[in-house]
Amino acid sequence: MKNIFNILIILITFLIFVILRDYQIKRKRIKLNNALNSNFFIQVINNLIEENKYNLLEERIRLRNVDAYGNEDYEKWIGNPPLDEKAIEKNILNGSKRFKEGIPYFWEKVILTKFGSIELFFEKWRSYCSLNPTIEDEILGTTRNLEIEDWFVFIASKIEKSCLYLIEKNYSKKITESYKKGIRFENHCMEILKQNGWEVKETPNTGDQGVDLIASINDLRICIQCKDHEKSIGNKAVQEISAGKLFWKGTHAILVSRSGFTKSAQKLAKSNKVRLINELQLKDLEKFII
Repeated sequence: MKNIFNILIILITFLIFVILRDYQIKRKRIKLNNALNSNFFIQVINNLIEENKYNLLEERIRLRNVDAYGNEDYEKWIGNPPLDEKAIEKNILNGSKRFKEGIPYFWEKVILTKFGSIELFFEKWRSYCSLNPTIEDEILGTTRNLEIEDWFVFIASKIEKSCLYLIEKNYSKKITESYKKGIRFENHCMEILKQNGWEVKETPNTGDQGVDLIASINDLRICIQCKDHEKSIGNKAVQEISAGKLFWKGTHAILVSRSGFTKSAQKLAKSNKVRLINELQLKDLEKFII
């Protein structure tokens, strides 16, 4: 009888040991998974903001409103997206305007695309929250618990810090001048096309994939990039408009330049079926393409 009792104690002890061991292994796996997800999340966010920082600043400048007294309003830039995961999915599926410009547009078209789905984005975000449970709330001026709904505040803050850093480095003046010059040429090209019967739409600066204008007439959908540079345009612009045509489902890709193109760009454009023209040729664009 005593032997049976001892055996039972040994078995129970062993079972407890196995249960505790499995529990510890499970905890370690969860901890490791959270660490990997959290690290992936923050690296992707930081990398995407760094890669697109100049475009983001351009869009910030474009979307700001300045009143007669010099007061700046960034409501369009910051946006007001839904914060709940299900509400976000519903808004995107319904084509909500809340994701059509500014930071919300960048989140949907660039960040969310990188993660692959809303579910995966929030899975990584939850892991980040579990390892970083507090946030410095600059509005309240205090440290508080990080909530799942803080995802947009977190990302918007990082984007704003990136833009403000460039502004402190006096990049905003240069980019504003370059931006205005580019916009003038883009508008000039748009007017030529409209005067010759084309329906023309502008793409947003952030996430435009190298396409400035989309001109449509009959069954043609022309993706156009406009370059008003002092030097000849090189391979990069050809690569951008070629990829942009696929992204915007265009029938043709056109690169417009006032300064001509390098021999390398001409060779690459020919192999990628990208047409290289100047703005004067826009008035006969349909005949030129055919």
